Amino acid sequence: MELLCLETVELDCGSQLKSRTVRAFRDAVLTQDSRVQQNLLSSERPNISSRPEPGSVTENTDVQPYMRRILTGWMLQLSVICEQVCEDQKCEEEVFPLAVHYLDRYMSQHPVQKSRLQLLGTVCMFLASKLRESVPLSASKLSVYTDHGVTIPEILQWEVLVVSRLNWDLASVLPSDFLEVLLQGLPLQNPTLVRRHVHSYIALTATELKFSIFTPSAVACSCVTAAVIRLNVLTETLTADALLQVLRNLLNVDETSLCECYSALEDTIELTLGRTSPDLTCTPDDVQDVMR
Repeated sequence: MELLCLETVELDCGSQLKSRTVRAFRDAVLTQDSRVQQNLLSSERPNISSRPEPGSVTENTDVQPYMRRILTGWMLQLSVICEQVCEDQKCEEEVFPLAVHYLDRYMSQHPVQKSRLQLLGTVCMFLASKLRESVPLSASKLSVYTDHGVTIPEILQWEVLVVSRLNWDLASVLPSDFLEVLLQGLPLQNPTLVRRHVHSYIALTATELKFSIFTPSAVACSCVTAAVIRLNVLTETLTADALLQVLRNLLNVDETSLCECYSALEDTIELTLGRTSPDLTCTPDDVQDVMR
């Protein structure tokens, strides 16, 4: 008997056939297995030593912290635009945080010219989509989304450069990897709504360099706590401190680090809510401003 694996399926929509990308579904049997949780925790520990310190990303380079913020903001907008423009190029929620992880690791080890920032961010999105998507972002589409500021040959050349300088170590644990384990351990009224908010908070932490010092499990616990408390969807009343303690026990996260991470997240959320909502239709030309 042969096993058949299809990346797309055809749907009969009246007079025409439409293709739909097949995506993995959540398997409660796996996420409820304690061995999965332990494997994630043990896998994130080796990554801690490779996680860049906030100061090292812009050290020995002419790239300033505000330039990284502009770049990551554009990368986030790019992931949203990809989903809005073309369904088969939809970005999973894990793509952007993983791309930023590659970006920070690269910049902490190798100087980057300001004129190459957009190219580096594009390549990191390209690589991350290959790791987390069944249908990755194409180099041609990415070039179009940069208004051809980045060419296809440049993307393909820098793809090899980036992975080689990262020692081909691209499989990293993300905060979202802990999400199902945490949600299944809580009495929630609307898990789907919480899940959507948590992914938004995880993306927010990726745009802020200060969160790079925290483990993915600590970021996950903080984002879940912030989402649950703000949405008020628990079937029983818990304070933020009590909820943090519950989640900390689930993943055995360092209490001091978790409290610092949650405090930083609350400050960042409040600051973000006070800003004007970003225009997701703006062109990538904004990234070029960091070169001037």
